[in-house]
Amino acid sequence: MAAACNPAGQETDKRQRSPFVGLDTSLQHDSINGAYWNTLPANRTVIARQQVVAPVFITVDFAISGNGYVTFDVRRSRKVPIRVAGRIERLYIRYNYQYVHKGEKMLELYSPELNTYIDEYVYLLRQTSDTILQNSARKRLLLLGLTPGQVREVEQSGGVSSTIPVYSPFEGYVLFSPSPAQGMDNTGNSSGGMNNSFDDKNSMPLSARGTVLPDNSIREGMYLSKDQTLFWVNDFREVWGIIGFTQENEKYIRKGQDVTVTSEIFPERPVRTSIQLVEQVYQDRQKFTQARVYIPNPAGVLKQNSLITATVRVPVKSLVIPASSVYYLGKVAIAWVQIAVTGEGNGIFQSRVIRVGHRNGDVVEILDGLSQQEKIAKDAGYLADGEAIIQY
Repeated sequence: MAAACNPAGQETDKRQRSPFVGLDTSLQHDSINGAYWNTLPANRTVIARQQVVAPVFITVDFAISGNGYVTFDVRRSRKVPIRVAGRIERLYIRYNYQYVHKGEKMLELYSPELNTYIDEYVYLLRQTSDTILQNSARKRLLLLGLTPGQVREVEQSGGVSSTIPVYSPFEGYVLFSPSPAQGMDNTGNSSGGMNNSFDDKNSMPLSARGTVLPDNSIREGMYLSKDQTLFWVNDFREVWGIIGFTQENEKYIRKGQDVTVTSEIFPERPVRTSIQLVEQVYQDRQKFTQARVYIPNPAGVLKQNSLITATVRVPVKSLVIPASSVYYLGKVAIAWVQIAVTGEGNGIFQSRVIRVGHRNGDVVEILDGLSQQEKIAKDAGYLADGEAIIQY
């Protein structure tokens, strides 16, 4: 079956600027009688006056994409410790990732030790005029966590209630764990928890094994020790983007490469940044490479665990052919290779399976199946009948 195709003279200007040189009728092949070839099945061998090109070995910028998610930048997590021992009488932080403002009440603490220091300060204010002792007592209350406003309240009222409010010194999201986002666990939940408990059997952190840690290890009525860290507060003004790349593409990823990040929240506003860390990860019995990027988030529009897509442009020196020369049959890609020319000048093409690599809008990388000495049909789709089952 002879397939009619675009004449060889079309798109002359484009072919002059392309690395693929047209070889329509200048093939150095002997003319062959087409009678034999016309008897072969049309879904394997096609006779057509089709423009042909040769694969070329050049350097092309390919776009490599990876998918990932947004997580907290642990460098921006700041501790909220308790500086005196006591008991939590009232807790206003109810869940992980709760947003608090600077100066917002986080809990009410009953601390006999702190109440004793407050009574000492009140006594010094009333019974002595020694400013050195008064200033030392006042400074001690500030170092123990009282705000200047609370100290002024003590000076004016002569004391405070038995419970002392504890206010947030920072603004941001409350985290119960210093590193809340190590990816997603097996159940699809965040692995952040209130603590980093260890399993006695194998001494592996539960968060690393995909177990969701409870958010109730800090609760009303529990006793706190001196200098115990209650929470971490992260302002989320800069976030980490954790991006995974396939095994095929991981060899091209390097620290410092420019990358374009697109968020699912605002896909119309891509962000340009660079890769800051490349690490090998083994999780769920699979080994893969993930990269870390820093993404500015001054307005707080990015959210924890929101999905992102990263694109890296990598120069690759390889054998390439035009994208139109590849015909995809499900998971299999083929090219129509010219094996001879008939006496009338028509090309004789046979299908061949090829293994493709990177691709962009113009060219496709060839990993296996073709050589520079062979010629292929430029427009593979014109040689395929829509109702034929192509053999290869």
